[in-house]
Amino acid sequence: MLSLFVLTLLLYIASASVMWRQLATAGVPQKLTWAIALAAVISHGILLWSYLAGDDFDHLNVASSLSVVAFLLALFSLVRVKRNSGLMLRPVIYLFAAVSCVILWLSPASWGATITETHGLVIHIVLSLLAYAILMLATLYAVQLLYLTYLLKNHRMNTLAGYLPPLMVVERYFFRLLSTGTLLLFVAIGSGFVFLNDMFAQEQAHKTLLSSIAAIIYLAVVVLHGIRHVRGRSLVIASVIASIILSLGYFGSRFVRDVILS
Repeated sequence: MLSLFVLTLLLYIASASVMWRQLATAGVPQKLTWAIALAAVISHGILLWSYLAGDDFDHLNVASSLSVVAFLLALFSLVRVKRNSGLMLRPVIYLFAAVSCVILWLSPASWGATITETHGLVIHIVLSLLAYAILMLATLYAVQLLYLTYLLKNHRMNTLAGYLPPLMVVERYFFRLLSTGTLLLFVAIGSGFVFLNDMFAQEQAHKTLLSSIAAIIYLAVVVLHGIRHVRGRSLVIASVIASIILSLGYFGSRFVRDVILS
């Protein structure tokens, strides 16, 4: 497993480096860039599977949850993010995935909450992590959207700006991802109420409350844009705030439970 970890780490670092080099020069073949990134994602998936299988898939901790989200982000960057809209995002995603692999390697597989109680719990966890990954990708688009708006309003065009997509393209992808992630988040929360005994139990209350607040903010942003056709910086900032709240609910409570209290 050590060799697999090192390989995954090197592939992600190589992918990020090639992406940044592609920003500086047009001589890097796009197929080579995509092939290295694909190899990194496949290696990450095998590493994650081996880690969870080493404990017979009995536990899920903050390290494995973070690595799953990073893996999904890297996967989405391959199948969803197009070159003209995601070239600036991919290096950040790949470096984040590399860091998540390091954290995963340093964490014991038997650490964390048990997930073998019911199939319903597994369904709830999968839906939650999938929704979180899509919403975090939307958040990256939101940050890119804020940066583009800043450049246009202040008339500051630099070298990197030439590689950024049109503002409307970023905005369209942002709201599309946000709508999908919000729907999945509500389904994930609903599955928790269906499959779990008590979503407001002492160990679940903070996560349920924070994720519900985030879901309401996301829904408000989607409704204001989709029905009222509201646009602008305020909606983007609101979605970023919701992402912070959701991260506190997903990983803040798990960090306190898995690391501090244990």
